[in-house]
Amino acid sequence: MGVMAMFMLLLAVGVGLSGATGYLIFGPLAYRHLQDRKAAVGSHAFAPSYLAYLLRGGFRARDDRNLNGLATPAQVLLYFAIVGSVSAVLLLFFL
Repeated sequence: MGVMAMFMLLLAVGVGLSGATGYLIFGPLAYRHLQDRKAAVGSHAFAPSYLAYLLRGGFRARDDRNLNGLATPAQVLLYFAIVGSVSAVLLLFFL
C-alpha cells in the first residue's frame, strides 16, 4: 500500500471517527429536546427510525430554532460518520 493510499485511509478513518464522536454529543441532545417537546421519534438516540428522521431533516418541519441548533450539527456529523466509515472500509478492501 502506497503512502497516498495510507493517507487517504487515515483521512477517511479520521472523518468517520470525528463524525461519530460529534454525533455522540449532539444526537442525544437533539433527541432529548424532542422528548421534552413530546415529539420523540424512536425509542432512543441510536434507534434506526431516529437516525433516518435526522438524516432526512424531518426536524426542520417542527419550526423550532433550538431544535434546529442541536439537530443540524447532529445531521452533518452523522453524514460524516457514515461517509468516513464507508470510505475507510472501501479503501481498506480495494487498495
